[in-house]
Amino acid sequence: IEKRRNSHWVLKGFTRAFALELTEIREMFELRSAAAFTALPQDSAVWADLDRLEDEHRQLANEISTRFNEFSELDERLHRLIHRASHNRFIVDFYDVIAMIFHYHYQWNKAQERERNEVAIGEHLVYIEALKSRDLGKVDAACRKHLKSARQTLLTSIPESRSLQKS
Repeated sequence: IEKRRNSHWVLKGFTRAFALELTEIREMFELRSAAAFTALPQDSAVWADLDRLEDEHRQLANEISTRFNEFSELDERLHRLIHRASHNRFIVDFYDVIAMIFHYHYQWNKAQERERNEVAIGEHLVYIEALKSRDLGKVDAACRKHLKSARQTLLTSIPESRSLQKS
């Protein structure tokens, strides 16, 4: 990735090593953000937002066979909500890069998209339940399990024979 001066990020290549570096940063940021989320006061608006996202996840799970391609947008909204709890502009802003790469990679390999999304919805529901419990152990375990799946999906999407690079 290269940051253009006074502009935007440019993805210049994609290798397994790059994917591992990115997932490491994502894990650090998300674990920090999830812990901050659990510390938010009960009257914070994020709890109502989380309730709405939980309902949307349940609806999508019930209609997964026809709506599985709607998962990416729901996924992004959940993770953005969690990252905003960090109150750290670098975490929030860098999530744009993370989201772009993770969601873009789904375009490379559509095989088993429905199944992947169904698994991810289940993981999100466990993660949401953990956030609501405010139990840091449960939050950490649910977050790590989901991010491990996301890492595996990303790595699986990279062709073994070559790197995806642009000049």
